[in-house]
Amino acid sequence: MTTDSPLRVAVTMRARESPSWHQAVVDAVRQNDGVHITSQGDTADVVIDLLRVQPKYQPRFGVWRYGFGDGPPLADGAAGTYARLYRVTPDPARGVVLHDGWYRARTTEAWGTTSVGDRVAPWAARALRQIQLGDHTLVGRAPQSMRGCSDPNPPAPPPLGVAGAVSIAAIDTLRSWFVRPRWTIGIVPLTIDDIMQRGALPEPAWLAGQPTDRFYADPFPVADCGDRTRVLVEEYVYPSRIKRLAEIEIGRSGELRRRCDRSTLPRPASYPFLLRRDGRLFCMPETSGSGRVSAFVSDDGGGSWAPYRDLLTGFAVVDATLVEHDERWWMFCTKQGDEDQTELYVFFASDWAGPWQPHPLNPVKSDTRSSRPAGACFRIGDDLYRPAQNCARRYGAGLAINRVVELSPTAFREEPVLSLRPSESSPWPHGMHTINSIGGVTIVDGLRVEPRITR
Repeated sequence: MTTDSPLRVAVTMRARESPSWHQAVVDAVRQNDGVHITSQGDTADVVIDLLRVQPKYQPRFGVWRYGFGDGPPLADGAAGTYARLYRVTPDPARGVVLHDGWYRARTTEAWGTTSVGDRVAPWAARALRQIQLGDHTLVGRAPQSMRGCSDPNPPAPPPLGVAGAVSIAAIDTLRSWFVRPRWTIGIVPLTIDDIMQRGALPEPAWLAGQPTDRFYADPFPVADCGDRTRVLVEEYVYPSRIKRLAEIEIGRSGELRRRCDRSTLPRPASYPFLLRRDGRLFCMPETSGSGRVSAFVSDDGGGSWAPYRDLLTGFAVVDATLVEHDERWWMFCTKQGDEDQTELYVFFASDWAGPWQPHPLNPVKSDTRSSRPAGACFRIGDDLYRPAQNCARRYGAGLAINRVVELSPTAFREEPVLSLRPSESSPWPHGMHTINSIGGVTIVDGLRVEPRITR
């Protein structure tokens, strides 16, 4: 049940010289229909306390604060910031977490979030919207320890200026002269259910015979053919910088049996998500530069493809992943831009072909460790699982398997239950960012950052 009466919100902040993200909090709240900002805290339903001055009164939905902490302890040492929006409780060491997230810091291996404050500023407005949609249990969850996430302000954005931005770009360019990311495909003779039960991924049989002038990534299996598997992949050719989709056949021992073009699919393209419906095979590749998600259909099991229809337009979708759940269709994705490895978006529809509606809490999640899609969702028993990339250290460094706890047109929650990363002794030790199963095998990809010039 939605909240019909306007929510009255008071905000404690300095009248002058407030951090810019404080004003961004207020601006985001003001954009919520049905929310009234009041200067009379004793009549407020919520107090957003940005100054840490405990009010003398207790609003109906509580006093809310932001907390920040050092991210590495929560990401195997990767540099970043952990952030929370929480409701204050009588115990100052504990709070009711309303929303949280993890943002990567800039390192020599990857870019980072420029201003954490600007990214978390809309969280208060998001929580208010959740209450307006009828989720009053949000503020009544069990309190959690605030240890390690109690700083009132996020880390200051680096004062880059023009010179700083140029130097970062120069460093990135120099790095690209000497090293390059090289992806390949691996096959494991286990189902994804087996992997979940084991809690680990055995070393895959890696693709043998991959041409040296290209990489293969984003594997989606087309068919299990007994002693081999047909897989649709992203193919990137280094000399021409062509990014396209191709089909390869992989033997059980990893040998490359065959490779063929899929020129009727769009280019540039990657992440060829596959959906089987009514005896037909559909592909929704990632073409974020086009600002749309388009479906292509094959009536011969993936041998040829034809345009079917646009599913979503006007949104720069990255890695669209569809699943049917509770009599609705859901699309998970990120949005092309600075936070396309961190912020998760959800759309829903009554039919997989649309029309699609944006979730009112978008972005529903902000966590570089487990947001960006990494393969098709799957079920074990009654539970729905969503593979995601762990980009805390670098893009595609590993996989996080999330269990979806709550998924509805007004709410979303998931929790990571398994982390999968390549072994340091693996020939492909630097990353893994897609996982899919078919028949009795699981297909993954692997990353090796290798020198461009070898002796």
